[in-house]
Amino acid sequence: MEEFPPKFSKILVTPDPQYIPGYAGYCPQLKFNVGETYGKMTARLLTDPGVSRSRQLVLYNGNTSSGNDLELRDKVLRSRPGNRRHPDGMLPGYTGFVPKSRNYFSLPYGETCREALFEFEKDQERRKSMAASTDLPLVNYSTAPISTKRASSSPMTPIARAPAPYISPERWMPLGSPYTMESNNPNKCFISGFTGFVPKARFLFGSSFPTITNKALVQFDKEQRAKRSSVDLGDEEGVSLPSVSTIYPSNMGLLPCYTGHVPGYKFRYGQPFGQLTHNALGSKGA
Repeated sequence: MEEFPPKFSKILVTPDPQYIPGYAGYCPQLKFNVGETYGKMTARLLTDPGVSRSRQLVLYNGNTSSGNDLELRDKVLRSRPGNRRHPDGMLPGYTGFVPKSRNYFSLPYGETCREALFEFEKDQERRKSMAASTDLPLVNYSTAPISTKRASSSPMTPIARAPAPYISPERWMPLGSPYTMESNNPNKCFISGFTGFVPKARFLFGSSFPTITNKALVQFDKEQRAKRSSVDLGDEEGVSLPSVSTIYPSNMGLLPCYTGHVPGYKFRYGQPFGQLTHNALGSKGA
């Protein structure tokens, strides 16, 4: 029997790696899994080999180099060739770039720089060993000759002094004013955002702005042609007028719960809403 109980219970506390509840960062495949506590679910996802994730955990585990690693680290850092800045001179406030430093937390600035540079040097040595194991020779970029760009032995000769101008097979022509277009022209309308006056569009609603303006312009065109020819709209041959919706019909009243404005309605009472709003425009002067 142990003399002292363990510091943390493996039943009550989920072993690392895991995220504590309240962590707002990203956890792979978290939104596709349910049925477990946040700690257990993140621990399973972070250790599952079938889940694609980064090899570097977001949360720092607090492990630092041991005594032997410290001696090796100092030896490697002091043997760095050239005039590279020594990590002992990196005091707090240094604004230069330190490779691999973003992977270390909760350490003094100097210790963070030494650990980061030690990891960077190990990565460089590993890459050099991998490059040396292949058949390709290792190129020292510090002593490699600078390649000069050679002129082409057979340059291409131009076939013209200037490029030929582009001529479109279908020349663009302005559409013209919607007022002068035919009634069956789909462009006989105004686009959304037009703030000018559109005749006959005041009492049209329930459709998009191009549809409303198309109906209004067709109605306006019909009336103008009827005035010019001095004939009735019904006598024109084969052209049907599109249906125009009106807000205040003359042969019936409005439906109850209509929340729009009704001319003269606030001065009427004693009858149902449909009778009070019957022919609202015709009886507004009564």
